[in-house]
Amino acid sequence: MEIILEKGLYAYLLERKVPDLKENVTVKRLKKGALLYDTSQEYTDIFEIVSGAVKLGGISGKGKEYIYELLTPGEFFGNLAFLGPTFCEFCKVLTATEFRVYKTDFFKHLMTHDPQVAEWAFTKIVYRWNKTESMLANIRSYEPRERIQVLYSNLQRKIMTAASREVYLNKLITYQDIADLTATTRQLAADTIH
Repeated sequence: MEIILEKGLYAYLLERKVPDLKENVTVKRLKKGALLYDTSQEYTDIFEIVSGAVKLGGISGKGKEYIYELLTPGEFFGNLAFLGPTFCEFCKVLTATEFRVYKTDFFKHLMTHDPQVAEWAFTKIVYRWNKTESMLANIRSYEPRERIQVLYSNLQRKIMTAASREVYLNKLITYQDIADLTATTRQLAADTIH
């Protein structure tokens, strides 16, 4: 697993000369604001962010869009079709973003036939769980303005876009995104950040 953590999954698969790699992994680039997929798509491929950033979210019972996660280079996401037909989300691109797109069956095969990939995948899953649990802990541990300040500070880090530009992650999101991620309001987010 260390070699995957060091070099990345794709480099590991290239080095191992995995059969049919080029047929099962493609590269996709999208511009800021584009939808990679929407809530009507029951199943998706598995995506790796090479550069750029995205936000994941859903549609509330009242028909309003909300987000619950931001993902940056090195993170994986998509629907492995384990959650059934009730799971739905959208993925919106925050800046020019490049993805590696892994066919779902190929990705599942790797996870079940290569112990190194399986161990690596479990670390990725646990990392995402930890991100979510930390966000929920912040919601329960801090007052609303503090939550906004903590999130904004945590997102004040540079990422590389697919257009080879460095940008700050916290400058790519809206006040409503901040409100969604902190269980506050758009107005409070705007007042706190200014």
